[in-house]
Amino acid sequence: MTLLRAPTDPRWVAVALEDLDRTLADHAHCEKKAAASALKLVADHADRPDLVRALARLAREELEHFQAVLAELARRGLALPPDEGDPYAQALLRRVRSGGPAERLVDRLLAAALIEARSRERLALLAGALPDPRLGELYARFARAEAGHERLFVDLAGRHAGGLDVAARLAELAEEEARIAAALPLLPRIH
Repeated sequence: MTLLRAPTDPRWVAVALEDLDRTLADHAHCEKKAAASALKLVADHADRPDLVRALARLAREELEHFQAVLAELARRGLALPPDEGDPYAQALLRRVRSGGPAERLVDRLLAAALIEARSRERLALLAGALPDPRLGELYARFARAEAGHERLFVDLAGRHAGGLDVAARLAELAEEEARIAAALPLLPRIH
């Protein structure tokens, strides 16, 4: 399953590998923010037990990924640099509707699904291109996990849609995501 309407420019892999330290640091920040976003959804929707349980598990897994990438940075003798922000995720999250609570929740979940989809795609690209087999396998595991997260967010949006047309909204946001991704420069970043 992929929600993406357009693939990553194939030149991105060379850019990511050329400055792998920066790519790894950005990936660590992505995992940290994914955990924080899941916990924010938990805090905002504590009255939805199935969502809380699913996103609490997701936050724990994202933190485990964060720790694994931190360990890789440490292996390379690097500390985690300051977070440079994520213009891609910020642009996509600006598309979240500010209407009723159901619209906002569905849009947040679908935006998260699309972010996970782009992450899955790029982590899989890295997994196939990394010269170090150990690191390649780690990135293949990360990519498989992101695919599960992508499905989880779409499923949660469907369960909490309150009658909204999730498929139509997902199609709209996926088109926006493709435009956002295509407009960004190729940098050693996950997004």
